This record gives sequence, C-alpha cells and structure tokens, in this order.
Amino acid sequence: MRPSPSQLRLASLGLFGVLGVFMVAFGALYASVQSMLPFHAAAVPAHALGDVRPLYFALMKLIGGASAGLGLLGLYVTFGPLRRGAPGAATALFATYAVPIVMAAIVAEHLAAATGAPTSWHIMGVLMAINAAALGAHALARRTGHPSLLAPS
Repeated sequence: MRPSPSQLRLASLGLFGVLGVFMVAFGALYASVQSMLPFHAAAVPAHALGDVRPLYFALMKLIGGASAGLGLLGLYVTFGPLRRGAPGAATALFATYAVPIVMAAIVAEHLAAATGAPTSWHIMGVLMAINAAALGAHALARRTGHPSLLAPS
C-alpha cells in the first residue's frame, strides 16, 4: 500500500520535529554539563585535563546554546512555514540540519583518529538519515498532492 500525500506530509513534519527536539535536548545537555563528558575526557591527556577545563566548558556552552537555538528555529519552521506548504522550507531545514550533523561527524572521526577517543560518526549518520527521510517524504508528498498539511489532499 502506497502512503497518501497526507501521510507523507505528517511523516516529514514528524521527522523534522524529532530533529528539532533532539537539537534542543542536545543543546540543553551540552550547555549544562558540570563535568567533562567521558568521550571528550578520553581525548585529553590526563595531565592536561585541568588546563583544558575552562575552554571546554566555554565551548560546551557555546555549542549547547547554538544547538538549542537551531532546534527551536527548526521547530518553528517545521510547524509554521513547512506545515503551511511554504516553498523551500523543507530544503532549508534539511540544509540547516545537515551542516552541523556533517561537521559533527567529521569532528568525531578526526577526534577518534587523533586521540583514540570513543567517538563515532554513527550517531550523526542516524540523524542524517532522519534528515534525508524527512526531506524525501516532503518531496514525495509535494509530487503526489497539495504541499500544505492544512489543505485537503
């Protein structure tokens, strides 16, 4: 059975919504850490841990705030312009989420290669797959029906 345009639009909204919520939660975690996360600490030589702590917590707050803000903006676009069928909204969301996801994957792999830290691109791969599925569902819905979730199919 082939999904209807309404089901595809709902899938797109749901998947982009999941990414927005993830970005907000990820941001809140990073902005509020009180100690180094284990996979980050593993990348720092034991003798340097004390020296990197001020920079680490500053960067965590910066990354966390940016991620949370990006997630909130993504949720607004998802349940505002995208839901109303605004042209380009899904593509903009895809690109906006893809940039930090791809960069995080690259950083994780470089960190793992340079330090042996237990980081991996796999988590970012799952996020990117969700991002691509959301864009794909939106594109299929537009090809087979009206772009707005508010309008009848």
